[in-house]
Amino acid sequence: MGKKKLSLKPVQRGYGTTSVPTKKAKAEAEAAASAAASEPEADAAPANQEIATRPALDQPHQTSTSQGPKDAIPPPEDGQVDSWDSDQTLEQAVLQGLVDRLQERSDKEVSRVLKAIEFDARFAASFPRLTMDETTRNEILSYAIQDYEEASGHRTQGMPPDPSQPDGDKTLSRVYIAYQVLLRSGFPSDRVKQYILEGMLQGQGWQEGFEWMWLHMSEDESRQVVKGNIQGETEFFEANPSSLDAPLLDVAVEEAPPAISPPPATETTVIPTQDSASMEASVSASLFQSQGGSDSDPESDSEAELDINKENQDWAQLMLELDSLRISAGTGKAKGKKGKTNAVVMETPEMVKLKNKIAKVEKQYMFSRKDADVILKALKSKRDMQLLETKLKGLPDSNRSSPAPPSTVEASQVATPSHAASEPAEPSGDFDDDSDDGGMFGNMLEQPEEGAAPPPSTNTTIVVREMPIPKQFSFSGNTPKALLRLALSKSAKHAAISFARLSGNARVARSGVEIRWSPLKRRAWRMDDIACGSFEEAENYISTLALHELSQSGMLSGVNWRTMPPAYRELWDELESAYQLKIDAENRERWKVVKDLVDQKVQAFNNASTVEVSSKPAVATPSENTDVIVPQGSVYSQELQSQFEKRISSPSYRKMRQDRDTLPIAPFRDDIIKTTENSQVLVFGGETGCGKSTQLPAFILEHSLAQGKPCKILVTEPRRISAISLAQRVSAELGDSPGAMGSNASLVGYSIRLESKSSANTRLLFVTNGIALRMLEGGSGSGGKSTAFDEVTHIIVDEVHERSIESDFLLIVLKELLLVRMDLKVILMSATVDAERLSAFFGGCPFMSVPGRTFPVTVRYLEDAVEQTGWHIDESSPYAVWTRNKKPGSKQLEWTEDTPAATDSSDDESKPSDPTKLSSQRYSPKTVETVNLLDSRQIPYDLIIRLLEQVCFDDPSLQQFSPATLVFMPGLAEIRKLNDALQSHPRFGASSDFVIYPLHSTISSEGQSAVFQIPPPGVRKIVISTNIAETGVTIPDITCVIDTGKQREMRYDEKRQLSRLVESYIARSNAKQRRGRAGRVQEGLAFHLLTKARHDSQLAEHPVPEMLRLSLQDLALRIKILKIKIGTSIEDVLMRALDPPSSTNIQRAVSALVEVKALTANEEITSMGRLLSKLPMDVHLGKFLLVAALFKCLDPALTIAATLNSKSPFVTPFGFEGQAEAAKKSFAVGNSDFLTIANVFDSWRRASENANFVRTFCKRNFVSHQNLQQIEELRQQLLAYLVDSSFIAATPAQKEEIASRSARTRFVTVPQEFNSNGRDYNLLEAALAAGLYPKILSLEPSGGLRTITNQQTVAIHPSSVNFRIPKSEFGTSFLTYFTLMQSKKLYAWEVGPVQELWLALLCGDLADFKIDRRVRFQADPKTLIAIKRMREQLASALSIRLKGRALSPRQLEWFELGLSCLALISLAPENKVVVG
Repeated sequence: MGKKKLSLKPVQRGYGTTSVPTKKAKAEAEAAASAAASEPEADAAPANQEIATRPALDQPHQTSTSQGPKDAIPPPEDGQVDSWDSDQTLEQAVLQGLVDRLQERSDKEVSRVLKAIEFDARFAASFPRLTMDETTRNEILSYAIQDYEEASGHRTQGMPPDPSQPDGDKTLSRVYIAYQVLLRSGFPSDRVKQYILEGMLQGQGWQEGFEWMWLHMSEDESRQVVKGNIQGETEFFEANPSSLDAPLLDVAVEEAPPAISPPPATETTVIPTQDSASMEASVSASLFQSQGGSDSDPESDSEAELDINKENQDWAQLMLELDSLRISAGTGKAKGKKGKTNAVVMETPEMVKLKNKIAKVEKQYMFSRKDADVILKALKSKRDMQLLETKLKGLPDSNRSSPAPPSTVEASQVATPSHAASEPAEPSGDFDDDSDDGGMFGNMLEQPEEGAAPPPSTNTTIVVREMPIPKQFSFSGNTPKALLRLALSKSAKHAAISFARLSGNARVARSGVEIRWSPLKRRAWRMDDIACGSFEEAENYISTLALHELSQSGMLSGVNWRTMPPAYRELWDELESAYQLKIDAENRERWKVVKDLVDQKVQAFNNASTVEVSSKPAVATPSENTDVIVPQGSVYSQELQSQFEKRISSPSYRKMRQDRDTLPIAPFRDDIIKTTENSQVLVFGGETGCGKSTQLPAFILEHSLAQGKPCKILVTEPRRISAISLAQRVSAELGDSPGAMGSNASLVGYSIRLESKSSANTRLLFVTNGIALRMLEGGSGSGGKSTAFDEVTHIIVDEVHERSIESDFLLIVLKELLLVRMDLKVILMSATVDAERLSAFFGGCPFMSVPGRTFPVTVRYLEDAVEQTGWHIDESSPYAVWTRNKKPGSKQLEWTEDTPAATDSSDDESKPSDPTKLSSQRYSPKTVETVNLLDSRQIPYDLIIRLLEQVCFDDPSLQQFSPATLVFMPGLAEIRKLNDALQSHPRFGASSDFVIYPLHSTISSEGQSAVFQIPPPGVRKIVISTNIAETGVTIPDITCVIDTGKQREMRYDEKRQLSRLVESYIARSNAKQRRGRAGRVQEGLAFHLLTKARHDSQLAEHPVPEMLRLSLQDLALRIKILKIKIGTSIEDVLMRALDPPSSTNIQRAVSALVEVKALTANEEITSMGRLLSKLPMDVHLGKFLLVAALFKCLDPALTIAATLNSKSPFVTPFGFEGQAEAAKKSFAVGNSDFLTIANVFDSWRRASENANFVRTFCKRNFVSHQNLQQIEELRQQLLAYLVDSSFIAATPAQKEEIASRSARTRFVTVPQEFNSNGRDYNLLEAALAAGLYPKILSLEPSGGLRTITNQQTVAIHPSSVNFRIPKSEFGTSFLTYFTLMQSKKLYAWEVGPVQELWLALLCGDLADFKIDRRVRFQADPKTLIAIKRMREQLASALSIRLKGRALSPRQLEWFELGLSCLALISLAPENKVVVG
């Protein structure tokens, strides 16, 4: 038998209760309802209707939600809108269109920006704080405001209309986003509007708005904004204006937090009493406030009895109050089954305070627990009787209220719920007895009155709405009340819900609900003008309102309102509709404000444009003038032909022609010309001495001029001395008079760094590879257009076999250039050229080879030299290898009595079977012992001098090789040391029978020319040279060669991440070239000061191309400044090389260039990059030098850069480690290795003024005189690079001083205008930080060090002056370093402190609170704006100076202020930094 079908419940229609006994007619009721809806200050709402007030424009709409039904917003009155032609209607339609099109997208962007700002603000709180001197900060802000005001007078304050869209949606959206972001960030509305009207330019938005606000607002305004941002998070919640302890609902029962205890099935509600006294008492009482002690008799029978029982009575009173709190919170005895409850409530602060008071009372001497328990029992009985009486009378249970939180906590300013926004009418009938001073609820939920309000009407209509709840919903837990508890338990576990019955014992039920998240965060909803049939329906009704508002505000999410009973789903839909109508109205109002602001700016722009157009003069259109390059080889010139015929008829030309015809290359003249005419590219190989470097360019020049063809031949050489000597030789062979080379009377010239001798008549120009590449840069041609290569007809690349990085890159460029210049001829020359590879690289071009003219050369090695001279050493010799430096397993020479397999031979190919075994027939045991004991890293100067003595004096069989001796040394320091030893030798230096010439690329041109002169008869010549004399230059009369087998070359140090000069062994092909220099005029003799075993088995066959062993930073910059478009990227270009470098090396170079801002992220070159491309050095050090020159502290910067590129000036002899360390510490300055380097160099330079004292100074202070000399030489080279790049303006005399060199140490003075701040170490270290960034270490709070790039742990190397120095002594959180090397630990070798302000002003990319992703700071807004403005001005000034332009007077003022900031000095006039 099935269940009985329930009958449908009859529809219950709402009815209104009124104090007026007569019933109104329907028409009159409707008229009254319409009047009430149209009155803005009406106190009552019609049936099923609430009037929601619009919040302030600058308040976010998320915090103010509608809680009435869907018709809560009244429709416009019929009399207000007659037709669509009404202006107001049209405006509303336009605004609604903006809302529909732009609102959603714009609000999403506003929300995203605000979240990002909030995240950044919270994230910044963990960063170190950056401060600035307040006087300096205010000065910067003052400068910024002056600039702004001056710029405002010259620019249009308006905004042009958006041409992309007819209605300007893009502009409106940008202004709306800026307006809302600034408004919600706490800035005053009038200031925001002022920014939009006066400060916001085309394309700007909220970012610029923040800067404008902080710049223009006063300190007081700024503090108000910051304070408002701190308090803004509590806007949603309500606060009682009188006291935090006062409840938002007067009478309520608080439930336990939902997350701790599951909610009961039913709520205990309390009917409010109409007793005026009780209500007045409840106004000041909290929901949780106890009234314990109210029933105790304040008077006793006698004072003596009171005094005796005082402690006992106090204890009982406190215990009673504590018991009341526990009952109120649910921890007391409940009246359910067995008197138990499942509620678990945490102790409130009030309970803790009462317990503390109880504990104090119990410690009193007069306290008796037995007497106190008797008093407590009596008080409890009295209280229980009062509770029973209260329940019978329907009065509120005051003991169920708990104490409020302490009144010391201030309540935050909160928004009022919108359903109570209009002033509610007090209910009539049963509620007429409410007192005038607040009634049952007091003033807790009343809105602040705006002016005088009329007293509430006594004829108030209460709308009754039936909200039935089917039984199945009560059991399933899907009622709004249950959903509210469930949603709060998920989002806020400690939130407490309290319900209150607002209607007392009336026939209809009105309820309220209060949610308390914390004492500072609480919110209440109440039914003032609407009621339900029962309290269960009322509580669910008010729960629906609370759910909807919390859901719309974002405080609750995932509310499944579709599972509610039908009546509540309908209510939810009505609330949603009303909410949307209210939001649309608010949005229209917002867009109206924005649209009005934009219209004003557009109007201002149109007005300004009208004035500008009327006053602007007409501008003539420039005519196009495009230069057309005509190949010069296609034009015949009778004048050129006549001049050449005159030249070849001169006696000097004919005499030189006879000598030229004797060279081995002369018979191949016609073949060379023919091949060159028929092919674009020719690979030409010629043995040493064949005359290829001088004759081949002359052949082409003579052939072209003889036919009257204009030509310009460019010959590239790897070294300066080669270009100079070849130009001089070819000029003489063409019949030029001495000294005419480079003038209009000569056809030949040369161009090297800092020196050029050429004229308009120059047809044959010898240049270095670097100069040739510079000629390919844009604007290097005549008139600043195109490139200088456009005038060149023939390019000859000499010494291709050396595979320098510049020559290999030149091959890449020429290969691409040949595709554009079909008339261009290219000849590649070398003595040991790999013809097949080069021919294939250029598409199978022809190849020619010419034999040389050489004589046989006798080759001997180290063991032969030791045996020849009888030179021996023991373990005490400085040339002996230390025991600790011996490599285990290294091969040692052996002395054997076997017969040698081969004798001396000029042919290197006849080799003994085992070169490590020396025959007893040729070598003594002493020789083997000396060779094995000799340190291979040392240069045996004594052995070289003994060899020279043997060749020149002691061995008659060798004297035939003594006319001219060439000694190969690794570098200039070794050349200088041997030169000094020979000059002080009694037989070489004191005699006029010998001339000694040092030969190095840095020696002046005049000194180098003497090397090629043949001395008078009887005078012998000794030339001490580097590998420059290997193939670059030919000294014709050399008969003997002494080769140390060493060279100094640039290599990229993978550990130190930089290119530097290192000493290494030469390759076998290099050794062959060196000994070949002795066989030019007769049979020669060559000594290689390395063992034959090493030569044959350990030397490489050919040297490694520089492109594979050097950093590619300089090359990458050259690629970007070339006028010729080669590839799509730097890597694409370099991968086309003959031997392409690795992709890792290429990317490392590009990354370093981006770090120093030489390149952009898209590989576009900057002005910094253009200058760095002319400084062949590490880009970090190059940037450091450029910044130091601008900061006027160049001299110490040159010292630091030169030292970091060479050896350390400090030495640590074995056994003297302690003394050397103490001497190094004595030079320490400012806990900085960099300043210590500058200090020791300055001390040595001063000591060098006394030649007799300088050696003593070096020995006493454990510094190397030789290394310091190398540092000075590098200083001069770096200074020459800066002058050559035109970054430093120098007079001709200064250029000559910089370019001139000598074998002895000579100091070059840095121009004073670039060193006026040379003693300001703060500016020097600031420039160092700017150059080396991001080579920065961060000091951890624990004392450790980490790199800012990849957070690696780093230790300071023991060689640093900062080793074992406490980190607190640095006075900063950051250190800069130059070198990181991995051994046992990752060590930083050179470190120095960096002030945070230097990083903020000079490094990274500033964005609000961070420099970049590696270094971040927090700062107050005005300091942040000051740093940003100062940073922008410094960057602008540096950019202008880097481009070679002068600063304006205003920019100079800014730059001076910036230097004062960097120097960390006050702004007093006497402390200003020199700018110049």
